[in-house]
Amino acid sequence: MLEKSLIFEILRDQNYWFKDFTHEEYIEREHYMGKMKELLHSKSITIVTGPRRTGKTVLLKQTINEMVEDGVDREQVLYLNLEDYRLYSHHSLELLSAVLETYKENINPKKNIYFFIDEIQNIEGFEHFLRTEYDRDAKEKIKFIITGSNSKLLSKELGTLLTGRTSTLTVYPFSFREYLLYHNVKINTSSYFTLESQKNEIKQMFNKYVAFGSIPEFLDETKPYDRLNEYIENIIFKDIVVRFKIRNARLVKELAIFLATNTAKTYSISKLAKTFECSVNTIQEYVFDLEQAYLFFYLRQYLYSYKEHIKTKSKAYCIDTGLACATGFHFSRNHGRLLENAVFIELKRRNSDIYYHKGARTGVECDFLIKEGMHLTNAIQVTESLANPKTQKREINGLVDAAQQYGLEDGLILTDNEYDDMVQDGICIHVRPIWFWMLSV
Repeated sequence: MLEKSLIFEILRDQNYWFKDFTHEEYIEREHYMGKMKELLHSKSITIVTGPRRTGKTVLLKQTINEMVEDGVDREQVLYLNLEDYRLYSHHSLELLSAVLETYKENINPKKNIYFFIDEIQNIEGFEHFLRTEYDRDAKEKIKFIITGSNSKLLSKELGTLLTGRTSTLTVYPFSFREYLLYHNVKINTSSYFTLESQKNEIKQMFNKYVAFGSIPEFLDETKPYDRLNEYIENIIFKDIVVRFKIRNARLVKELAIFLATNTAKTYSISKLAKTFECSVNTIQEYVFDLEQAYLFFYLRQYLYSYKEHIKTKSKAYCIDTGLACATGFHFSRNHGRLLENAVFIELKRRNSDIYYHKGARTGVECDFLIKEGMHLTNAIQVTESLANPKTQKREINGLVDAAQQYGLEDGLILTDNEYDDMVQDGICIHVRPIWFWMLSV
């Protein structure tokens, strides 16, 4: 176990009790900062989760900075980054207890505490520490804000001991608006027609956004695909193979590459098992692990019967379009599916409950159905262009079929660069450029 003197030295390095804040040039992600401010006022344990390298640590530091600027005593804030190399061989429940004890002895013995713990999944059994401190009937209350990069670990451990005691905020790669802000491209209006003077610049930036992705750490790389491939291997090794003691690392990687290069296509577990010559159970486990590590999300067909719903084929979407391209996905050849992936992630970012539609009698498909509460509220198609008459007919028919089946009055078709409105079979259809739709909310 580390000596308390070394623990205090590490805490001094990581915290701002005796030094000024360093104002790095990070963009403020207003959506997440607003949510963090809300969650700070609740007693529940705040879980900040999401893929690696998407800015969770930066978000914590920005939150701490704003708290102090708003009048919170900086000595009430304790920040612990468990990926500090000096702590690496000492990850244990005893370490968490020693950190809290050292902090109280040296900095804050009597006041309420805001305890930020970064990458808490490095501590096996961390949920027991949180539960004990959360339920402790102490005069000084502790507000926990924790981060983690694997939702399987967090949901498994926290779900058993901390049901009803947590609130979760998922951090995604940059939205297109954040991406433009990062590159100092200012959007002064949300009107399509008044953006005319910026249209070419925005479209050029959007193409880069889709081709290279928007994971913050890799935006300035000269060889982004090399770094993105390293990123995938890192996640597979750290968050899946090592964490869950998986023997066949090669199969996990091959499955990830297959899903990334087949994004927005339906797949079946049984066919994947045949393709990779392994059991259905193994494929199910690895597909699930890839989702929990935030590499992929899966979309199912909407059906009223849950029993039938879970039998339908799924579609896989990659967390970042740059990752899909880095694995060998051909940007120009499969541009439409890449655009569909980008729209899906934006819908996830907006906390949408998403499904796809396939007409029972017609067989036509609609890419996305959006559900709010108990009701379907929107139908969305994504295609590169409607210029081809066959493509236009297919996209409109799928959208109209979905809208009519679920009682929707209108629907949305998102394309690379078209803007139009039309009526088909009583359904109002709005055609919008994807980049504009991403900037309009």
